[in-house]
Amino acid sequence: MNRLSKLTIMLLSFVSLLAGCKGGDSESLRVGSESAKTTLETEEEAEEAIPQPETEPEEIDVYNDRALDWYWELRRSLDPERPGFGLEYPGYPEAESAMAYGHIAQSAALIGDYETMQKAGRWLLENSGVEEMTGWGLSFAWDSYRDGSVNPETTVYAITTAIAVDALTDIYCVTGQREYILTAIDALDYYLNFLLKDANDDFFLYSDQLDSNTNTHNINAMLSLTYARVGVIAGRQDFINVASGVVGSLASAIERQPGNITWRYSALPYESKYSFRNDLVHAAYISYGLNEAQHYLGIDLIEENDLRVYMDGFQSGDVTTEFRLNETLTDEETKRRSRGWGLGMYIAWLVSINDFERAEEIIETIEDYRLPEGKFAYIYGDDLSLPRSTSHLMYGAASLAVGKTSFGTCS
Repeated sequence: MNRLSKLTIMLLSFVSLLAGCKGGDSESLRVGSESAKTTLETEEEAEEAIPQPETEPEEIDVYNDRALDWYWELRRSLDPERPGFGLEYPGYPEAESAMAYGHIAQSAALIGDYETMQKAGRWLLENSGVEEMTGWGLSFAWDSYRDGSVNPETTVYAITTAIAVDALTDIYCVTGQREYILTAIDALDYYLNFLLKDANDDFFLYSDQLDSNTNTHNINAMLSLTYARVGVIAGRQDFINVASGVVGSLASAIERQPGNITWRYSALPYESKYSFRNDLVHAAYISYGLNEAQHYLGIDLIEENDLRVYMDGFQSGDVTTEFRLNETLTDEETKRRSRGWGLGMYIAWLVSINDFERAEEIIETIEDYRLPEGKFAYIYGDDLSLPRSTSHLMYGAASLAVGKTSFGTCS
């Protein structure tokens, strides 16, 4: 993206927000203006100041050989040349999935599968947006909140961008190639345009569509991680400040129960039959994103033990469930096993809190999702396989294989 043009779109987006965002007024909106005020010269100077990783790719220290075996089995289930290609969502044509490429790239970087890392990483670089937008989304138009407003194919989604940015950051840590971290920074700069303020604190929109002004907690947790991490690496205090504000918002949004905490899927006033709870993948995004963000920020607004208790609600004996057992609506939901992507993200969460023993037990349940043709089911008991679901399983397996979820600040 042209740097000067990027500054222009930031200011134009600010004007659009003031003019047309539903559910807010001009005093309730906040945009990352520090970035918009940056001159071209100081931005180039800031890029030059980003430290280079100290080491080149080296032999990976394997923590768990069985998890590494799982990584390779999952990798072989995907297309060898286009690992992110396949069914992106039930009912839509096969396509390249940016979310899949994000987790595939990061997983491959972690375990030293540099061929796959480069394929997935280059795809993310070459498909990092259209015109003046930097970010990633879906391959199809989608009514994300089923309210009749359909987002175009070019929509940039927060969760996909967060996953892609984290992957590009790890590739930068491994290779030292600046195009990866600079693209990550461009994406985060672009998404500052979609930072709003409600009664709690700062929150990001679900996508870059200006009418998607619902405060959705899982995407904010994952973005808080990426802004905190890249902020530390790149010396971007504005990123760090934004991450701190979003973590504060999520801390304020906790609903406390006796001996437990929970989050709604999205904050009020948005309401639907299921908005009071999160399924496993979205709960894992919240807990994992928040815990990691707080580590980078050096804060402890939400205690790790509270997050552990929250996530323990998805475990019923040896089975990982789709919903927390005290938030189910029917007997069937109580028995419903998690989808594949939730299982993978849950394993990554366990690794992030160093609960390796439980992660080692749960990773073996991936076998229950194996399909006859060598692929892995998106929904337990179904024959549908999605690369973006398999990529979450890969990320869980890769994290356990090396005993960490990322390369941190590259040091």
